[in-house]
Amino acid sequence: MAAKRWEEQVDVKAPADKVWPLVSDFTRHGEWAGHGLQATKTSDGAVGVGTTYATTAKQFGTQKEHSTVTAMTPPSQFEWDSKGALGMVHHWFALSEAGDVTTVRKGAEMTAPTFLAKLTGRRIAKDLPKGLRADLENIKAKAEA
Repeated sequence: MAAKRWEEQVDVKAPADKVWPLVSDFTRHGEWAGHGLQATKTSDGAVGVGTTYATTAKQFGTQKEHSTVTAMTPPSQFEWDSKGALGMVHHWFALSEAGDVTTVRKGAEMTAPTFLAKLTGRRIAKDLPKGLRADLENIKAKAEA
């Protein structure tokens, strides 16, 4: 498998506190994710580190995953780990505000790829950066609207 870590970024003409709810609320990821993501919270209490979600997405086939929030620092950092058919993947958003522009970085790193992920590694390495860019463009459009 080629690269195991990808990151893309976009500048959004909106304050970080307008972008933050779009990226830190898993149940809203379907509003901008290009792969029909549906997320259901599976733990009790307020959203924070340790909160869990069950997700379903149409990406490389139907993917059912279990995701756990691993870092949350409003309005600058949101990270989670997803476990599914491709193995364990660490995801993140990092927001940095300068004036009226927020730079949004979105990334993914395969931390424990399964045999399937290794088999399809070349396709993942080609498609994943495109997906990150498309998600960022959708977030930009939604936040700037």
